[in-house]
Amino acid sequence: MGYAPPMLDVKISGETVAPAKISEEMNPVSDRRPPDKVTPMPVHAMLILAMAAFVTLLTEIMPAGLLSSISAGLGVSQAVGGQFITAFAFGALAAALPSAAFTHRMRRKKLLLFGLIGFTLVNAANALVSDFPLALMIRFLAGCFGGLVWAMFAGYATRLAPPAQRGRAIALAGSGVTLAMVLGAPLSALLGQVIGWRGTFGALAMLNAMLTIWAIMILPDAPGSDQEGRFAIIPTLRLPGVAANLTLIFSFVAAHSLLYVYIEPLLGPSGLSQRVDALLLLFGAGSVVGLFATGILIDHHLSRLTSLSIALFAVAAMALALGLAHISLVLPAIICWGLTTGGFAALTQSAMAQVSGRLIDVAQAMATTAWNLAVSTGGLLGGALLTHASIGSLPWMALLLLLLGLAAFVRGLRPLIR
Repeated sequence: MGYAPPMLDVKISGETVAPAKISEEMNPVSDRRPPDKVTPMPVHAMLILAMAAFVTLLTEIMPAGLLSSISAGLGVSQAVGGQFITAFAFGALAAALPSAAFTHRMRRKKLLLFGLIGFTLVNAANALVSDFPLALMIRFLAGCFGGLVWAMFAGYATRLAPPAQRGRAIALAGSGVTLAMVLGAPLSALLGQVIGWRGTFGALAMLNAMLTIWAIMILPDAPGSDQEGRFAIIPTLRLPGVAANLTLIFSFVAAHSLLYVYIEPLLGPSGLSQRVDALLLLFGAGSVVGLFATGILIDHHLSRLTSLSIALFAVAAMALALGLAHISLVLPAIICWGLTTGGFAALTQSAMAQVSGRLIDVAQAMATTAWNLAVSTGGLLGGALLTHASIGSLPWMALLLLLLGLAAFVRGLRPLIR
């Protein structure tokens, strides 16, 4: 370390003046600035974005709680009626990258409002339609609006947030995802019993309309990508950490989907399949706790939290693989699994924001594509395993997927994030 001489007061025109004051007088612009103020988090804006995430995911998963009513109302079997969710996922998968490519320079508020208005219309249409192929087309279109919203969601939150709190902003805005995962199926089932499945879609359309009005009045705007920027998929994919993060997203979400879609048969060996509703609430409670902890710690412990989430989910999968018939192992495994999923989206979105920089909109569109591809892959892979193997093979496959994600994280992502 170098030596710094002591700072002595000097006399100017008979007045003793401290060196700091001399510096201020010599540099009136740069050194007289008031201390930096901590920019507050725009909590109200994050709440609106959280509600946008809530209605988006609720639109996707709501048919799970209305499956029998929808199937009876449209005159199809439950297996066919289940394609309501598949159609949405395919729409989101198909639209994420193209919609982001065409809209990445648009102002963010205008784009979000377009998506919310679209959800209002498609949910109202599903409340009125009686033809099943037409209903599926509407659900596919709903998925396209979902892909549009998901692709710009994290970038909007980070643009509105103070730089030092961008991870927390993503966690706050993404809390609507966890809320929809916890409440989606039971809430839609309850509403379906009270007002019917058509009334439930109509109520969701009204909620979308009210949220749109609220966003018009309150939500701040934010710019899109740099006008000189290009929607460059290959250059973004070549950025250090992006491919590793996409691999992590795909493997983690595929493992989750593999287990979650087939949670009822998975609970059969332990005799808990009749209590699947209570166990899903337990899973949801764990997700809320995980999201809360993530929101507090994410800006300073992103790398550690991500490592912990992958490891904890892997432990849960191992417990299920070894003790699927034992309640004493199944219950803690479901709690640990829930803890990891609550904050996972916020963790990977925050990591993607760090490694992608100005290309965040492109990277988040790719993340949305990877997420929806993983949901579809997990469901298909689980169905194949159930058909050609045994229920016990599902947690082992989930564990293999998680190890793949862990390897990608350790080698390609962990060294690049805080």
